[in-house]
Amino acid sequence: MGGGHRIHWIPLVLAGVLALLAVWLNQLTHRPVMEDHGGFAHEPDTIVTRFNALAFDAEGRPLHRLTADKLIHYMDDDTTEIMNPRFRVLEGGRLQSDVVASRGQISTNGQHVHLLGNVRVRRYSETGGLPVTLDTDYLWITPDAHLMRTDRAVTLRQGKTVITAGSMLANTKNKELTLSKGVHGYYEKNN
Repeated sequence: MGGGHRIHWIPLVLAGVLALLAVWLNQLTHRPVMEDHGGFAHEPDTIVTRFNALAFDAEGRPLHRLTADKLIHYMDDDTTEIMNPRFRVLEGGRLQSDVVASRGQISTNGQHVHLLGNVRVRRYSETGGLPVTLDTDYLWITPDAHLMRTDRAVTLRQGKTVITAGSMLANTKNKELTLSKGVHGYYEKNN
């Protein structure tokens, strides 16, 4: 069998596999990217002006009221923002505390209210004395647990008495106030 040509199959098979691999990779890089347009953008799904919500206890007595100039809900992350909120704590039909702020957020489950910017709390005296005011930049309220807290600087005033601190925890039901982080005060007896 004379001088026939010998074919080397292994290099040809490898060259064919490499060619197919190159074509497949080229197709992957030019394939259009699939985007999920069925998802939600961070755009409001609900906007309420002059929002007003009142919560009641098991006996039907008012507990607290939250009002705001505007409430905006976002479906993608289930957040709720409130503009110029006002939170009022009621007891026996009487206004116990009044809280205002520039803006706020309500937690997904509705159990917490975060107030931000120019937060002012006014606690009214049961005996008709001077109210106590508290000013801070941030306040976290858990209404059902009767808690208000902040890890930011606070200033409390009652008449001419002024107390400052770096953080605060208040239990409105037990009427307990805990101040910490550099507490300083000036006390002047009210006449």
